Amino acid sequence: MNCLKAWLCGVMCVAFAGVSPAVSWNVPSWDARLTAPGALKNGSFHVQGMCVSSNAIYFAMYDQLLKTDWLGRAIKSVEAPKHTGDICLWNGCIYAACCAERGDKSSEKGCIRVYDEDLTLLRERRIVRPADGIACIDGVLYVGLGPGGTKEAPYRGVWYGKFDAVTLDPLCDPFRIDHGQDCCAGVQNIATDGERLYVSVYTPDEVARTPNFIVFDRDFRVVAMHRFGYRQGLDVVPGGESGAVRFIYATTVNWMNQPKSGDWPPVQALWQFAELKNGEISDITRHCIYRKPWKR
Repeated sequence: MNCLKAWLCGVMCVAFAGVSPAVSWNVPSWDARLTAPGALKNGSFHVQGMCVSSNAIYFAMYDQLLKTDWLGRAIKSVEAPKHTGDICLWNGCIYAACCAERGDKSSEKGCIRVYDEDLTLLRERRIVRPADGIACIDGVLYVGLGPGGTKEAPYRGVWYGKFDAVTLDPLCDPFRIDHGQDCCAGVQNIATDGERLYVSVYTPDEVARTPNFIVFDRDFRVVAMHRFGYRQGLDVVPGGESGAVRFIYATTVNWMNQPKSGDWPPVQALWQFAELKNGEISDITRHCIYRKPWKR
């Protein structure tokens, strides 16, 4: 009951893009949880992005979009074009930042797709640069744009763009922000609390000995940088108090070298919670999930 009260209090105090602060959140607790076995498609690599509403969680895979309840039970799943990346929720729509599959010779290497909350495709727009990482503030989409690099040949500076959330028209030319650290594949996820952007980037150092989690203001001025490790989905959730910002984040289990069929454990998304408070980001998940090794 205390957890539920905390959620309701957070909802009344904290508003963020796409969700009304007056809506009661149907979230059981701050526990770590897994999507139900079979909800995510085997052979679709790892979770690319996630976003949440008061009664649903949305996951993007390489070629799948999935809607679950807050217990991880599948509500609906649809095929998605390769490569679907990060997603965000704004004004009743799911926005997906996508990049062309390797080998695609088109001059348009990216796409922004718009779905309703039932995962029906509403519209899309092809763009020149590959897109990954997306969030929306006041009708403006903030999108991470390529190019990508490699661990062996990292680069300084990540490209971004701004787009109108209704028309999908670009609001400016792509621009590069050098936040002071090497990157190897651009942006993974972007989340927002309606005021600031929380951006996770790929760095050559996978154990995140260097900062890979950047806080920007709306004008992409760096507010802070943190070490947060690799996360495969990220969104802001209500519940933070005294200036704290709370996040839900996802990682993927059983996806490495996963075939599309055969005797194999199911790919599942594991979600947990973190909080940014007093300049430090830390995990606040109430319980951890222990999974016994699967014998191959």
